[in-house]
Amino acid sequence: MILIKNGRVIDPLNKIDKKQDIIIENDRIKEIGENLDLKYNQKDLKVIDADNLVIAPGFVDVHVHFRDPGLTYKEDIHTGANSAAKGGYTTVVMHGNTSPPLIMPMY
Repeated sequence: MILIKNGRVIDPLNKIDKKQDIIIENDRIKEIGENLDLKYNQKDLKVIDADNLVIAPGFVDVHVHFRDPGLTYKEDIHTGANSAAKGGYTTVVMHGNTSPPLIMPMY
């Protein structure tokens, strides 16, 4: 299990904006609360100190330029997606300024 300790948890959906701990088990959030280190066996926890850090849901960017196909010397889907993920983005929408242009189906 992973304990993320003392992070500023911002969750607009649940109206949370305060310092809390998060327990992650099997790649899923198991619990969010205060002083969770006292509730779980210390030797079973990998502790990450998130003091002065923000923990938030993944960000969305609806205007990315991955330049793939055609202009991959600037960026491609792989490098753009990796950069987005490292910045906390879980969803990105590619702009159509590629060569040839991306075509969106009309429904």
